[in-house]
Amino acid sequence: MEETRTRAAQGLTTLPTETVHAIVNPVAGSGRPARAWPAVRRRLESLGLRVEEVHTTEPGAGIALSRQLVERGARELLVIGGDGTVNEVVNGCLDAQGQPIGPVTLTIVPCGTGRDFPRLFGIVRPEQAVDLLRYGQRCRVDIGAIRFRAFDGSSRQRYFVNMADIGLGAETAAWVSQSTKQLGGFFAYLVGAMRTILRHRPAELVIEVEGTTVFGGPALMVALANGRFHAGGMRIAPMASVTDGKLEIFALRRVSRFVLLGSLLPAVYRGTHLAHPAVEHWTARRVAVRSVDPVRIETDGEVVGTTDIEAWVVPKALYLRVPGGACETSA
Repeated sequence: MEETRTRAAQGLTTLPTETVHAIVNPVAGSGRPARAWPAVRRRLESLGLRVEEVHTTEPGAGIALSRQLVERGARELLVIGGDGTVNEVVNGCLDAQGQPIGPVTLTIVPCGTGRDFPRLFGIVRPEQAVDLLRYGQRCRVDIGAIRFRAFDGSSRQRYFVNMADIGLGAETAAWVSQSTKQLGGFFAYLVGAMRTILRHRPAELVIEVEGTTVFGGPALMVALANGRFHAGGMRIAPMASVTDGKLEIFALRRVSRFVLLGSLLPAVYRGTHLAHPAVEHWTARRVAVRSVDPVRIETDGEVVGTTDIEAWVVPKALYLRVPGGACETSA
């Protein structure tokens, strides 16, 4: 009893008594859920939890499945997949204003290629889900919202939990999603980034931060960061917080391929790229990026459309189970 009171005082939780609903992306991480999830499920059931499981069958299915589950009263969702799967589930759990359609809490079972968003909280292994449900802390986190041009020319809006970017990052994500992911997150994105750097051309972009134009000219990439990590462990936004109500915005000016491969790419993995003169950085709640020619964008590793874009932060929109103390250290 004393331990229970101590955990409650620390904002920690005990094992939920209701049914846990699991949304499984069976093709995430080259089929990693099939190898890792069954053992996690058996462990949860051995603790007395009822686990109801559904599988995504195509891109976008996670949005519909999560919305249906929450509308039917689901309160605990396990997300078994990568950042793209988490992205879909979150988009299904929120309405057009960024408000939850029900009081739901997400627990991530990391099984994807990049796994960058859970990495922020120290969630790196699928089996951690058991302790997250038993002892984890409910953390209320910000998400990003972005309005963009879909490939059919229409205007669309989408939420992202970790990162959205324009240009080089989106082209890398497109290559990774179409190629083999057997190399794993780090190597898949490293190979993809190197390959894209050799082919990518800068685009003429205009960036507005809080309504003020702060950049105009050729840029290789613009990144909008809610979380710190990107593309399999790049420390693209080492100062980012998911609880401060702001986005970290980065622009990479035009530089040679030699500089990109020789100094900037290694620096991004170390998180030391901010000192480079080709990197611009702003912190804001709202940003717009415009271009004459359409430039591809991605959200949480999935290519969704092109510029022009408007993006903003939705503060404390999502409840997430994280290890005890991780909510504070991710701020």
